[in-house]
Amino acid sequence: MSVAKACLPCRAAKARCDLVRPICGRCMCRGLACTGFPGDAGFIFRDENEAAQRNSERARRGPGKNHLPPISFKIIPSQKQQTQLSTDVPDLDLQQLYPWLNHRALAVVPKPLRRDLETRAVDRFFLNWTLHPCNDGVSLGHMHDLPMLYLSAPPESILWLAVRAMAFADMRHHRSEDTPFTTKALRHYGAALSLLRTIAVDEQRLADDRVLTALLLVDNFESMYLGRTEPLGPHSDAVRHVLRARGDKQFFDRSGFSLWRVAHHRLQARQVMLREGPYPEQIAWMSKLDINFIPLRISVDVQQMNTLAAAAKKLTLGSEVARPISSEKVEQARQLAQAIEDLISSIESWTATITDVWRPKTIDPHYISETDVSSKFSIPHFICPRLLSYHDIWLAYMWNFHAASQIVLRESLVDVINYNTSRQMQEPGLEDMERVQREQDAVNRLSSILIRSFPQLLGFTHKDTRGPYLPAQGKMAGRYFSLFSMCVVQTARSTPPEHKQSASEVIEWINSTHGLG
Repeated sequence: MSVAKACLPCRAAKARCDLVRPICGRCMCRGLACTGFPGDAGFIFRDENEAAQRNSERARRGPGKNHLPPISFKIIPSQKQQTQLSTDVPDLDLQQLYPWLNHRALAVVPKPLRRDLETRAVDRFFLNWTLHPCNDGVSLGHMHDLPMLYLSAPPESILWLAVRAMAFADMRHHRSEDTPFTTKALRHYGAALSLLRTIAVDEQRLADDRVLTALLLVDNFESMYLGRTEPLGPHSDAVRHVLRARGDKQFFDRSGFSLWRVAHHRLQARQVMLREGPYPEQIAWMSKLDINFIPLRISVDVQQMNTLAAAAKKLTLGSEVARPISSEKVEQARQLAQAIEDLISSIESWTATITDVWRPKTIDPHYISETDVSSKFSIPHFICPRLLSYHDIWLAYMWNFHAASQIVLRESLVDVINYNTSRQMQEPGLEDMERVQREQDAVNRLSSILIRSFPQLLGFTHKDTRGPYLPAQGKMAGRYFSLFSMCVVQTARSTPPEHKQSASEVIEWINSTHGLG
């Protein structure tokens, strides 16, 4: 017997190996690890009689004139096949669907695996608009239950229509065999709106997670693809109505709570922009939650900021007409200014103690790419010497939400200070001037934070460097998140002109890149 076929222990002992698999007899008796057999592919499942017969026939035949060297095959496709391959150049959807394949392999993905464009559009939508937790529970993700909700939604239902409206809007530049995707998107959006009006009178149906999700998607559609500028537009009352219909039950379900959080942020964003106070039910909702969890603490802060900003707006309304005010109004203004300053001090104190995972990293701007493959428009001009990179774009959104709300609150404080001094028919004192300057400096600092974060949110950072980058997942969500903070920078009175210009360019870039018009 050839020693080469023996296992390692038998070869080392120069002993006869019976070649029994998986453990030879000698190793079994001695309790040894039986290793080192030659590759099994050389003899398992092979018919040795057939191989011997082939070898015998080859030996008798000899080389002869019929013996040819091996042939190297090169497949040359026909003209029809060449045309087919040229039109099957892989697009972004296939690259996202099969990220492990190279360009050549993607060009010949079998037709059954490509699926129809509408199905691929929905797949692409989930990739672009959902965020799954990737930070050990620091944030819960954005719309991460949407794919499962969609799978449970019947065809032609409100969520089915809303998802497909968004998906087709994302595919507006792709070819379609019949109707353009832009037309399909608008048709599904219109059908979802019509069905939403029907459902609005049915309290039981309103409590369904799929209805609230569809309503949020309709809002996304109008903001991203129709260029709507007003926060929440005509849907604020609808969102509020749906949340009331859902009741406290939504807080005892992870998916329900996640949807409540997103919808609640929409209501708060509108209140920030319009300087409106919270609804009574919002105050009741927040009283049930653990504000030691940072995302909920942010919501509580924004609620308090909105309360004070609304009070400042009410107090100073019509203040452009100079006239003396009563001592009661003077005291009211003084107390309101003190309440705003106390809240600002509280915010600065607790945000100074957060752990590093919540803090952004500062990165050089040379990590910003000069182009975006999904847009033919130039990216907005980046003016800051350093950019900010958060652990994920949901954290970036939450802190931007917090910072933008502070800008509005600090400008409200300036309004109250100026109101108090002007209505007493006196020149502002040195102390008041210093207070105003301090708040304007803070607004500039907060505005800079928002501007420095937009490259990550919009996906303009390189992925082939040690710097931050926006993964494929959640690309459109990040761009949607940037709209609110850029609107605040654009409309605030005290933000620097260069920041306003950058914010305007970001909004214009989103509208130009994704608008259906």
